[in-house]
Amino acid sequence: MIFRQSEPAAVFTIALCAMWPTVINTAVGVRSISPDHLNVGRVLKLSRFTMLTKIIVPASLPYVFTGYRLSLGLAWLVIVASEMLTGTPGVGGFLWQEYNSLVYSHIILSVITIGAIGFLLDRLMGLIEARMKAA
Repeated sequence: MIFRQSEPAAVFTIALCAMWPTVINTAVGVRSISPDHLNVGRVLKLSRFTMLTKIIVPASLPYVFTGYRLSLGLAWLVIVASEMLTGTPGVGGFLWQEYNSLVYSHIILSVITIGAIGFLLDRLMGLIEARMKAA
């Protein structure tokens, strides 16, 4: 796939904007692990890998998925905004074009489409989270 000149910058911008909710929520999740759980792991002389897989990851997983859901929503917002600013084809570019043409029915359709896709992405991440909790 050949990128146009503006696409790598857009991908970098999207990644830079979307990573922070996940990073911050993961850090909060790890810090909120009960010291009692960590002490039990130390008393049982669990290895670092076992502590990570059996105590730290399961305890911080809800925070991580909250960060994922926030990052996904933010990434979707930045994707639409970057399409609007750069004029690249997509829902954001179409919305900007129709806004400049003052075609209100297409503007409303674009806004509904953006909202529906965002809602579906959030539901999909919720399903993935539910499957991870069940496993």
